[in-house]
Amino acid sequence: MKTYIRNQKQAVILLHEIYGMNFFMEEQGQRWLEAGYDVYCPNLLHRTPFAYEESELAYSFFVNQVGFAVYLDIIQLLKSLKEKYADVFIVGFSVGATVAWRCSENELCSGVIACYGSRIRDYIHLTPACPTLLLFAKEDSFDVKSTIKQLQHKEQVDVYDFDAKHGFLDPYNHQYDEEQTEKVQNKIAQFMSQFTHL
Repeated sequence: MKTYIRNQKQAVILLHEIYGMNFFMEEQGQRWLEAGYDVYCPNLLHRTPFAYEESELAYSFFVNQVGFAVYLDIIQLLKSLKEKYADVFIVGFSVGATVAWRCSENELCSGVIACYGSRIRDYIHLTPACPTLLLFAKEDSFDVKSTIKQLQHKEQVDVYDFDAKHGFLDPYNHQYDEEQTEKVQNKIAQFMSQFTHL
């Protein structure tokens, strides 16, 4: 597990995409550290990251070797971090976003941010126990509009879509969209501002 620690009062668990702990996730770790959080980035794959060109292989590896039940491991990490921190947030991307969504039902979690978690649609029935921000790309491999419609009336859930493709927040990904990334960063800043009094 990669960590970025400055002994802050709040912590963030960062959950990566199918590719693993790559440069994008390292940059995210630094970003959250500079924002005032201690950061924990578990390597869900337990291996070196896949290249972007290996997306099919990476997805197959995640589904067959890891699976979305890995959220139970993240809950254990959450429990251990709650002994040290006043608040622990979970931020995930793609498969990591779906794992984060599955963790949102845990009352120990202070907040969840899930970025283009396409498999969230398989867990629509969940009811978050904490404030949850869901950020989707309009262009994805599933019916984004229908999924949002099913999610937007849930309590504690804010859901938005952006005129971009899956993976658009990652500057190393060919789907990267700088303009939409800036909009997402503003949404995340607004979301996190509700916790500044803590």
